[in-house]
Amino acid sequence: MFFKRRKYYYLLLASGWTILVFHLSSMSYVEQDLKPYLRLFVEEDVIISWFHSMHLSYSGNVVSVESLGGYSFLEFVLRKGAHLFFYFMLGFVLVRYFRTFLVGKAGKSILLGFCMVLLIAMLDEFLQHLNPNRSGMWLDVWLDCTGGFLGVILGSLSDQTFGTQKRVDHSM
Repeated sequence: MFFKRRKYYYLLLASGWTILVFHLSSMSYVEQDLKPYLRLFVEEDVIISWFHSMHLSYSGNVVSVESLGGYSFLEFVLRKGAHLFFYFMLGFVLVRYFRTFLVGKAGKSILLGFCMVLLIAMLDEFLQHLNPNRSGMWLDVWLDCTGGFLGVILGSLSDQTFGTQKRVDHSM
């Protein structure tokens, strides 16, 4: 009975997580501004001292504390980290969902999970591109897919953790 319900559990998680991703993507940058919250917890000088030597290349631009300032740089890093996290979780629950009915077909589950992550990431960035308050970037699709791929792989390797392996009866 539990195994039958598991399919719906993962479908509900994957659907809910996808809706959350699209909802967050529909919000404007002003609505998602993290800088006021960062100012509550850390001084900008501290951020600058932590990240002064870090320079990132993103979309043909150098992103650094010097170019953006401490708060904006940390917000950039947190936003890109959020791409990795949200799509990691999406990939994880998608592959777990596919594993519930493609038993013994790990390759197909991985392929379907990753294809769904790719499709959702592309649609997400396309919708951001259409939103005048957002700027969808195809480079973010690669970032999303990196997180999603890691989630798909971990989710497919986690069968033992989630109890889909054969159980041994030790009661003899």
